Amino acid sequence: MVPYTTIELIGASLFLIAIIHTFSTKYFEHLAHVHKRFSGILHLLGEVEVVFGFWAMVLVLFIFGIEGGDIAVNYVDTRNFTEPMFVFVIMVIAGTRPILELSKKIVLLIFKFHSFK
Repeated sequence: MVPYTTIELIGASLFLIAIIHTFSTKYFEHLAHVHKRFSGILHLLGEVEVVFGFWAMVLVLFIFGIEGGDIAVNYVDTRNFTEPMFVFVIMVIAGTRPILELSKKIVLLIFKFHSFK
C-alpha cells in the first residue's frame, strides 16, 4: 500500500471542510446579518457558488506553499474548468433578482391556473 502524501491528506481535509461549509452557508448568511463589520466577507462565504472555488483556492495555496510555484501552476493548468465555470455562471444568474422575480411570477401563475380546475 502506497502511503498518502502530505498534499493528498491536506486535499482530502480541505474537501471535507468544503462539504461542511456547503451545508453551513445559511449560518454564514445569518452571521453576515448579525456582525455588520464583517458582513461582506460573511455574505460572500454564505454563497454556495463561492464555497468550492474558495476552498480550491486554499488548496492551490497549500500546494504552492508545500510543493512550490511551478507545481501549483502546473496543477491549475492541467485542470479543465469549463463545467465548473458553467455551473458557477448559471448559479449566479439564477440567483439574481430578475430571475427570482420571474420564477416567482411563473409559479404563482401556474398555481392560479391550477386552482381554477
